[in-house]
Amino acid sequence: MTSLSHQLKRLALPQTDASLLICHDVASLLFDPKDAATMDRSTFYALGCTGLEELLGLDPVFADFQQTLFSPSSQTLERSVQSKEVNRQLDDSISLFLSRLCPYFLLKPAHKCMEWLIHRFHIHLYNVDSLLSCVFPYHDTKVFVRVLQLLRIKDSAHRWNWLQCLQKPGVPLSRAALVVHCTTDLGFMDFICSMVPTSIQAFSAHPGGCSQLRVVFSFYASTIVSALDAVEKVSESIISKLLPYVHKGLKSPLADYKAASYMIVCQLAVSVVLEAGLVDALAFQVVKSVVKEPVLDKEGLGCLMVLLQNQKDGAAGTSVWRQTCVLVFEGNLEKIKICLCFFFRYCSALDDVLAGHVTDVDNDEQKRLFHEFLSLSMSSGKYKVKDDTWWNPEKLDANTCCYLNLLCRLFAVIMGGAGEGPASGGFRDLMKVLVQVHLPEPLMLFRFLCLLWGYGGNHGDQLDVKVGAVLQTQALYMGRALLASQNAATLRLLADAHSPVVPSLLVCLCSPVREVRRAGLGVLQSLSAADASPYQPITERLLRNSEEITADPSYLNTTQQKKLQTSMQQLLEVVRSPNCPSYTAGSLLRAMSHVNGPDVLSALLPVLDRLQDQAGPDVPALLADEARLVQLLLGKFTQESAPLLATDRKCLELFVCALKSSAPSHPSIPSSQIIALEQISKSFFSSVGDESVQQKLLAVMFDLLVDNRSPQVANGVSSAFKGISVDAQLVANELSPPDKPAVGGTVQQSRRSRMTSVAEPEGGAVSWGRVCLILELLQHKKKLKRVQTLVPVLFSLLSRCLESGPADQTSVEYTKQLLLSCLLNVCTKLGPDGPAPDPGVLDEDKFSVELVVQCIRMSEVPQTHHQALLLLGSVAAIFPDKVLLNIMPIFTFMGANIMRLDDAYSFRVIDKTVQMVIPALIQLSDGQTSPHMVAMATRIMHVFADALPHVPEHRRLPILTQLVTTLGPAHFLWALMLLLFKLHATAAHAGDKDAALQKDLDFWICVCGQFEVNEQLTSVVRILGFLLRLPDDKDDGETQQAPLSHKGEDLIFNVDAHSSKELRHFKFICVSFMAQLLRSNSFIEKRTVFGGPCPSERTLCFRLLEEILRYIHSVARCVEENADKPTAKFWRVLLNKAYEVLDQMNALLPTDTFITVMKGLMGNELPSVRRKAMELLNNKLQHRTRWEEPQVAVFLALIDDLLSVVGKPRSQLTRDGVAEHAVNRQTALYSLKLLCRGFGSAHQEAFAPVLVRAVEIVTATEEDKNVTGSGLLCIAEVVSTLKARAIPQLPRLMPAVLSALRDRKELLTNEIYLLSAVTALQRITETLPHFISPYLQDVTSQVSALSARLSALRNTLSTKLPPRVLLPTVSRTYSSLVLDRKLGALMSILKEHISHMDKDQLSVHQSELTAFFLTALDFRSEHCKDDLDEAERVEGAVIDCLVAMVMKLSEVTFRPLFFKLFDWSKSEVGGADRLLTFYRLTDAVADRLKGLFVLFAGNLVKPFADLLRRSERLFESDPGEHKTCLLLRSVLDAMTKVFMYDTQRFLSAERAHTLMSPLVDQVENLVGGAERYQQRVSQHLVPCVGQFAAALADHAHWKTLNYQVLLKTRHSHAEVRFSALLLLLEVASKLKENYVVLLPETIPFLAELMEDECEQVEQQVQSVVQEMENILGEPLNAYF
Repeated sequence: MTSLSHQLKRLALPQTDASLLICHDVASLLFDPKDAATMDRSTFYALGCTGLEELLGLDPVFADFQQTLFSPSSQTLERSVQSKEVNRQLDDSISLFLSRLCPYFLLKPAHKCMEWLIHRFHIHLYNVDSLLSCVFPYHDTKVFVRVLQLLRIKDSAHRWNWLQCLQKPGVPLSRAALVVHCTTDLGFMDFICSMVPTSIQAFSAHPGGCSQLRVVFSFYASTIVSALDAVEKVSESIISKLLPYVHKGLKSPLADYKAASYMIVCQLAVSVVLEAGLVDALAFQVVKSVVKEPVLDKEGLGCLMVLLQNQKDGAAGTSVWRQTCVLVFEGNLEKIKICLCFFFRYCSALDDVLAGHVTDVDNDEQKRLFHEFLSLSMSSGKYKVKDDTWWNPEKLDANTCCYLNLLCRLFAVIMGGAGEGPASGGFRDLMKVLVQVHLPEPLMLFRFLCLLWGYGGNHGDQLDVKVGAVLQTQALYMGRALLASQNAATLRLLADAHSPVVPSLLVCLCSPVREVRRAGLGVLQSLSAADASPYQPITERLLRNSEEITADPSYLNTTQQKKLQTSMQQLLEVVRSPNCPSYTAGSLLRAMSHVNGPDVLSALLPVLDRLQDQAGPDVPALLADEARLVQLLLGKFTQESAPLLATDRKCLELFVCALKSSAPSHPSIPSSQIIALEQISKSFFSSVGDESVQQKLLAVMFDLLVDNRSPQVANGVSSAFKGISVDAQLVANELSPPDKPAVGGTVQQSRRSRMTSVAEPEGGAVSWGRVCLILELLQHKKKLKRVQTLVPVLFSLLSRCLESGPADQTSVEYTKQLLLSCLLNVCTKLGPDGPAPDPGVLDEDKFSVELVVQCIRMSEVPQTHHQALLLLGSVAAIFPDKVLLNIMPIFTFMGANIMRLDDAYSFRVIDKTVQMVIPALIQLSDGQTSPHMVAMATRIMHVFADALPHVPEHRRLPILTQLVTTLGPAHFLWALMLLLFKLHATAAHAGDKDAALQKDLDFWICVCGQFEVNEQLTSVVRILGFLLRLPDDKDDGETQQAPLSHKGEDLIFNVDAHSSKELRHFKFICVSFMAQLLRSNSFIEKRTVFGGPCPSERTLCFRLLEEILRYIHSVARCVEENADKPTAKFWRVLLNKAYEVLDQMNALLPTDTFITVMKGLMGNELPSVRRKAMELLNNKLQHRTRWEEPQVAVFLALIDDLLSVVGKPRSQLTRDGVAEHAVNRQTALYSLKLLCRGFGSAHQEAFAPVLVRAVEIVTATEEDKNVTGSGLLCIAEVVSTLKARAIPQLPRLMPAVLSALRDRKELLTNEIYLLSAVTALQRITETLPHFISPYLQDVTSQVSALSARLSALRNTLSTKLPPRVLLPTVSRTYSSLVLDRKLGALMSILKEHISHMDKDQLSVHQSELTAFFLTALDFRSEHCKDDLDEAERVEGAVIDCLVAMVMKLSEVTFRPLFFKLFDWSKSEVGGADRLLTFYRLTDAVADRLKGLFVLFAGNLVKPFADLLRRSERLFESDPGEHKTCLLLRSVLDAMTKVFMYDTQRFLSAERAHTLMSPLVDQVENLVGGAERYQQRVSQHLVPCVGQFAAALADHAHWKTLNYQVLLKTRHSHAEVRFSALLLLLEVASKLKENYVVLLPETIPFLAELMEDECEQVEQQVQSVVQEMENILGEPLNAYF
């Protein structure tokens, strides 16, 4: 781009930016540009406000922008036309918002806010720097790239053009590229540095907000430091660019900003040698920042050391040293230590500082600090340590600990400086002085070193010093060096049994730090030169495995062997020593974690005893390390050492004492009680061996549960008890004293025992609290040996519970539940799958079923019932005889109580009881079919059926399903169904009885649906058999009480116990159920195709067919016998229901079998049976169209049977019989018609007899007219099928048909007869047109006569009848014909009638006609939404009729009608379909009224505009687009007619403004597809716009219209551009010479289109130019 272009671009006004006018694509962070272009401003505003509210929930600093950037007024602010001052304020507000947004940029609310700013304020165009400063800290994220893609930085002179390469690939900016650009572009470096002060300023008004700017500080520090590290040479320009920001950061009170500045100063110091003055200034500023703000003081001094160490000596002046010395007098020991190290580097500076401050110190505190500083630096002053073997900080006094603290710290400082560096020699000299003064003797020195070697494990930290791995390693290295110079005598003393050296080294060998272990092995190697050491075996062993120890810190645990027992004993002696620190003893025990056994535990018992004494309630708590030592000592109670509990009473006492020690020895460590409980494992408990000790441990554990309420202790006891394997007898001993006899197994024995014995005191019994706790533990106990020994004790306790008084019931119920649950667990273990019980210990008498049943009867708590029933179910599997004695009371109780509860546990109890008890019943009853079993099962099902109304609805189905599944559905499903039917038949139903029956039927079908098809069919067969065995009816005598019967059928339905009404109702329910079951979805989905690979189902189907036919025959007989009785209606209804069952069987039968059955039924004596068979046949023929050839042959064999039904004589028939016989003949003719339709074309010869018989019926003079009509229809079908084969019958057929047409009386009175005759004549004429010439005259005459009569009748109805008679009839006729859509003739009659009405009649009946037309106009919306062609045809007829009425109205009467129709169209009832009807009517009315309609069109202007804007969203159904096209066509045509007939300046300025944009925008509406779009534009939109232009008659409006059309020529779619040219040409043709003034603005657009990418558009442009030249009469070349 040239410089002139740059200048023009800068001078261009913002409002001339094309991007603000063209909205094809809209810049968006969250949406696709094309999608964003379709969204309105309010959507973006709502999105931004939502994001701001979410940000306010995170940080209140955003509240300042609610009334500025996100205020409602911002929606109308367009910055491109604002003043410079307004835009400057707007830029400041946007910059402040983006600075505050930076910490939250990755959150979704931030994206929503930014989306609003981009859309409304175009920040991606006008605020690029602020936007990038917000997102640059996230340069390696995808969101950064998305923001970057919004920028327009293609110009090579743009500041951010270097980022353009990332826009197209969409990859984030890498750290390396960022750093490289920072080093090459100092402007960008300055941009990064300036981000920090800007961000700090943004949050300055909100205290605490700067903590959120860590992301900015981090980005600033990491980028600048990386840039300084990456640049080859740090130039003066870079330094000068950074220094202002570094000084600002060092002065800042913000810790993060100061830390970033420290990092930059350090990197500068390392990267470049600075001038002395700059070094001095930086150093002084660093020290001053530490003194002024005591934040990051260590880091500041560290920065100062890095700065001075990497610059020239002497660069820092005296002021730096004096300022540094101020830190000494702050009283901070850490600072003193750092300053000491600092001054070691600069000794001369130290002299100056000390000399200067000697005279200045006058404060006592400052004197103390100054002397402490001198003491540390000159190694003066010490405390003497007691001459102990171990230096144990846990037992030293405060003064000694303070001395050791200083000694350790000084040792650490000197060791740190003695390694490397210029001052290392001085530090080594200082170390010599330290050793000579404070540690002159070798033993004392090594005691000090041992202290350092093991002090890292001291959790008490009595010396207040941290000994890390580095200092520990340094001390080990020093120890190794010192050992090399010691003589043999000293080495022997150091390796002696009383020396702490070897134990301390062993502690180091367990360190997790590899270097510590390596250094420790080095010291051990040097010490191995000592002879006669008790540790020599273990020392040699460790040195041989030095590599393994170095590699694995846990290797020391695996080195314990028998050869090392002596050394191990010595180490145990060290642990026992009172002088050994507890942390060292603990480390040694951890190293000997695998050293276990009675000897080891015995050796450590004194230590445990001593520590337990120290942990008493009257003494201070143990130290942390002592508590850990107790934990390790208790850990030695293992499987190997467990036998010691039985042999050493002291050992058992200590362990029991630990179990009872509930007080925590230290806050951070579990109590001894918890630790001891964790040691009681399965192996430990088994290894104890002695049952008395095991009993003791159990007793203590149970005591803990009773006496201690701690949840942690309870969990510990529970876990321990659950894990160990216990003899049940031990638990039984805890539940009942051993000397107290168990209660007998039965209730009678218990009563007898109480009667014959003296009352025993309750003091000897175990308390209920202890019993309950033990029982709770037993609930989940699996590892229990000899579990049967618990049974007597548990039943004894259960008996005690039952003896409790009413006052104790609340607490006793829970105990009962626990006892029953424990007994259930015992039964589960002793069941068929468990171990066989010992008969000597457990027999039937031990299980008192009576006690359990008594629990059920005496308790009112559901949980107790549940447990008792589950127990009885389990006992049934072991002792079935005993449970079956009480089976009915059990199930009776379940039905009365448990089944009524609505909880999952109750359901599981019922399920479990049924599963356990019923199989035992079947087993004892010799199978499911034995009479005893049937009777017992029926009684059980009776209990369930009686209880069913009280069972929660969602529980009923699973309960009955489980019951029948357990009993066997093939044997008992039918019985349960009958019991349910009886329950419904005999119950009183309030409300809608049919609804209640249907609800129960649905449920019964659901129950059957749970089982297989075979089982359902078997049940239906057995139900039919049961019905056949019932009597037909019973006398209406008094119903007697049913005697006790054991017969299964009497238990189901005892006829003697029920009334005749109940019997009939019962039968009706049974048959209704079977009919619904066979057609239910569940049954159909489950059944297989009969005749397929399942012979059992096919056999069942045949059996069912036989039974239903037997039952139909029985019911048909009852129909005949009861024809004159009050119950006749019932039997007819029942027969119809039975036929329904047969219908459903029809669907299940194979075709061949079906035809055979139907053939037999058609020969039945009962006419109703014959008719039903034919109806079944017709149903089969209608619903299936494809048949196999063998099946066709079988169907054709039915023709003779059907003909026999058609021709049966009617002699000896009653009047009702004659009518029924006629119906059967019609049905047979219809069957023949269907057979002919299905098979006649391929088997014509088979249907010749049918035609002959039908002709006979038609020619008969005394035949029933309905039968004749059926014959005519049959003739029509047969003739169309036989074709030429029907010619021989024409001489008989045609006269008969014509004769039927001549019978005017019958034709007018019998519609079916008329239609049949016309149909027959039409089919004969279509099939045999060349063979009816002899009858053609008569045919023509009859048809003409009928047609003429119809025409004359229509005219008579229209003109002769008065409106008061005809109009109500028209309304009623419309209602009857509207569903068939046969309304054309009716509308024709009404139209002709209205045209003959005078004005007075029309005025009287206008309201009636209006109501009718409002109803008729709803035809599309109510009856024909999807069939658009039919709707248009009928609707057109209605509109023509309505327009005929409108043409007879005056303006006064038409106006309210029109507005009423307008309001009708806007109603929500009919939806958008009413709009389509209304505007089609409007178009028709405007076409007829022409200029008069313009008077009423003013109210349609705004609706026209609204419809054009929202037409795409009106219809949602499948033909919605087609409906939209029809609506647009009607609206455009109506507008065209309004504009065309406008002579009164209808288009005012306001109306023109309202209609112009929606009308022109229709050129962009592509709805309906390309073909409909082109048709709509060319035939409707172009004429409308042309008439609109002609009606405007105003140059200003013409100019606006023309420009809007021209803008459409720049649309992205070629079709739209092409259509816009058509509009443009139409406007020019309407304006003619007036269009000349519009040419200047038109020509540029045409010139663009001449180079259009679409060839059709180019061609159309040429055509438009030529047409314009013809219109305007001058060439247009001069304009291009």
